[in-house]
Amino acid sequence: MDSIVEQQRQAHEDIERLEQAVVDLMMQDLAKHRHRLLREHKINELLEEIQGRSRLLEALEADESGLRGREVAALASRPLDEFYARLGAIGDHHRLNPGLAVQPPELDYIKYKNNPEDPAAAAGGRGRQAADAAEPDTLGDGGDSDGPAVEAFICAEDVERLEVLFSGEERLGRYVDLTAQHEQYLNTPGAPRVSYLEYLATFDEFAGHPRAAKDAQYAAYVRSLLECLEGFFARAMPLFDLPAMRRQAQDEFAEAWRNGRVPGWEPAAGAAGEGDGHLYCAPCKRQFEKDTTYQAHLASRKHQKTAARAQGGAAAAAAGEQRGEREREVAWAEFQVRQCARVLAGKIRDTRANVQRRQALTDAERNQELEEDEVEVVPEPEDGGEQLYNPLNLPMGWDGKPIPFWLYRLHGLSVSFTCEICGNAVYRGRKAYERHFQEARHTTNMRRLGIPNSRQFQGVVAIDDAQALWARIQREKSDTAANPDTFEEYEDSEGNVFNKKTYLDLKRQGLI
Repeated sequence: MDSIVEQQRQAHEDIERLEQAVVDLMMQDLAKHRHRLLREHKINELLEEIQGRSRLLEALEADESGLRGREVAALASRPLDEFYARLGAIGDHHRLNPGLAVQPPELDYIKYKNNPEDPAAAAGGRGRQAADAAEPDTLGDGGDSDGPAVEAFICAEDVERLEVLFSGEERLGRYVDLTAQHEQYLNTPGAPRVSYLEYLATFDEFAGHPRAAKDAQYAAYVRSLLECLEGFFARAMPLFDLPAMRRQAQDEFAEAWRNGRVPGWEPAAGAAGEGDGHLYCAPCKRQFEKDTTYQAHLASRKHQKTAARAQGGAAAAAAGEQRGEREREVAWAEFQVRQCARVLAGKIRDTRANVQRRQALTDAERNQELEEDEVEVVPEPEDGGEQLYNPLNLPMGWDGKPIPFWLYRLHGLSVSFTCEICGNAVYRGRKAYERHFQEARHTTNMRRLGIPNSRQFQGVVAIDDAQALWARIQREKSDTAANPDTFEEYEDSEGNVFNKKTYLDLKRQGLI
């Protein structure tokens, strides 16, 4: 297609069809969370295509090469000649390609009107919309029965790609997975030992972290946390305008940093400069009221010596500026994390409820939950839905509602147990606490300590206690191996087996 005017027309047509496809997707009533998420990704892809066509139109309208202007002038001066010349070019193209199939462009966009939850689409039935969009002479005889099958906007490749985007804990974007960031946070200097559940409630509170401990390792943790949250926006909320939020946050942060109101980064008392006029001597830190006194001070030997020492400290000032710039970058990353956490407050609240709920499940129930197929989620009513009344902060059950209080007391979920070997993980209820001793996390940490995870260590959660018990067991084994009276076995007349020492003692007493 060499005509620039035709390229513009085609770009405008593509934009209109893409916009109509976005409208068709938005008008579909989808019940499954998986389908709604795939629809958002499809809409995001269509919007990117619209932006690409718009950039092409902008470049054609600019006409930096001047080809469009010459083509328009030729169409205005000799319209019939241009028309027959282009008609002949089209005829030559089809003569050279006699078997070229022509497909109406409507068929490329008909799939965006079909609901993937429609029984006809699920069964692969026949679609009349595609047949109606085609030309009458292309249908042939019996076109009503031989029409193309119903095709929805979701294909198998989209479903596979969606499964790869999310981890198992995120459940296709329903929850936020910050387990890796929690482990990284526990390894930062000055960080308190909190459980994952407590971390989800306080991960965006940086003011309590000591400012002196915010080193390079802490900065790497904050950047990792920010990248995780921004990646979650791109995967679970593709239509969210993240650049707009970042621009707004940048304006708010610049004003707060200039006024010293960034939480955790407030300037120390007395750090501000004392001079407020042009008669202030920075090296001597003195303010003068008259210009004559100020000029006399500049000519004094005392001022010149102080100024010379100040020049020697220029390198230290430059280092201080670099440190200040690094602190500003860390503060900016913290500010963005707080902004992301404010937007994801609902997702994080659901994540905490899901973590509490999963702590009350058995291993079989957890595995069954992972193997379950996608569950249909009915959208909430537009009036905002009903707020759940949960004053006791009870864990959520399988139906998304707080479990009964009698079940909460029955499982002992009001009692929390902490395991130092598992990184101070907190387990609610005796059942979850006893079960975790056989889970992979506890077994792996015991192996890292060089201790076998046997039944003798059931109930031992402190690292020092486990190491002391293991040392005691090893000593007892060595003593037993060194004493032959303890491993030689004797049998009495009734078939009872004793070691050598016990057998001789009983025999001396006449008991055997």
